[in-house]
Amino acid sequence: MNSNEEIKILTEMLFIKFNKISLSAKETSEVLGISEEALKDDRQNASGIAFTRRNRKEHGKPLYSITAIAKHMVINQVRVA
Repeated sequence: MNSNEEIKILTEMLFIKFNKISLSAKETSEVLGISEEALKDDRQNASGIAFTRRNRKEHGKPLYSITAIAKHMVINQVRVA
């Protein structure tokens, strides 16, 4: 299975679970098994998963697209033999 297929499958699974196309920081942290603080650090350091801000406001609630989450998971996989 190639990366694009994996991203598509993970995106579909996330949509089925949450029934929406973007997740809050709390939901994203639960999916990835990391803290909300780690996501906040990534946002402040301009690293990690791409995100948008609600209403495009500087301090608006960060939202993560399920596609960006799936892509992050696939790209950061550690493959073992």
